[in-house]
Amino acid sequence: MNGAVLEAAVKAVDGKVEDKAALMAALRATNVETARGPVKFDDLGNVVGNVYLRKVTRKDGRLVNSVFKTYPNVSQFWTYGKEAFLASPVYSRDFPPAKYLEK
Repeated sequence: MNGAVLEAAVKAVDGKVEDKAALMAALRATNVETARGPVKFDDLGNVVGNVYLRKVTRKDGRLVNSVFKTYPNVSQFWTYGKEAFLASPVYSRDFPPAKYLEK
């Protein structure tokens, strides 16, 4: 994936990688098809892509991974709204509270 993203960004700036601002803008605007499906970046620079659920099945006498469900365009926030997620405390030893664990 990294190579495909970089290649698309370098092509977008016509190979002028010395212009760091233009290269960074091109990287963030990159939208490529990879072996894992479509990949793009959100406004925070994190990857947005498909998540595939697979199971092992037998095909032609061989065991293979078969996709049985695809969640398209999954961001770092999954199904949560960006604002609500970012307003929550950072995961730590104390959050979320594990009130049913022994002390």
